[in-house]
Amino acid sequence: MRFEAKQRIQGTVDEVERALLDERYFAFLLQHHGVLLELQPLEIKTEGDLVRRRVRYRPRPVIESIGPKRVPPEWFAFIESSTYDKRRKELTFTNVPTSGTISKMLVNTGKMRFRDLGAGQTERTMDGEITLKLPLLMKPLALIGEKIIQGEGLKILDNEIPVLNRFISEVIRKG
Repeated sequence: MRFEAKQRIQGTVDEVERALLDERYFAFLLQHHGVLLELQPLEIKTEGDLVRRRVRYRPRPVIESIGPKRVPPEWFAFIESSTYDKRRKELTFTNVPTSGTISKMLVNTGKMRFRDLGAGQTERTMDGEITLKLPLLMKPLALIGEKIIQGEGLKILDNEIPVLNRFISEVIRKG
């Protein structure tokens, strides 16, 4: 399933970039987010205009059980592997579930682009794909599952906007 979303950020493209690449942002985001239970940078490498990173996220579980079986919170954890291109103002990402069982079934990839809107605002455009690979008899559930995963992913990003705006205002502009 393809997805696309646009969001408006209260900051210039330069301020947004500086905030997202600031190592203090991880702790600030975790403290103020509300959906994320864990956020841990695993690796950050800068190679010229490219910033490569691996970050572990664990959001609050959205499903407690499937029938009688309890769903472990770890099923919702994932590692973002991304490359941010400072020249293009573009982040390419792959989110891989940390559970081996889930990672065999779920593919989530995409891009984020940042565009100056003027008046100190930036538009963040995201597009990508979420695919659930289920056995043939369970294919109808894949579409439902993809929609749920997309919705929960967008909640995480929507909840990030006020935190990012606050970080830009309180840290980036005062720094």
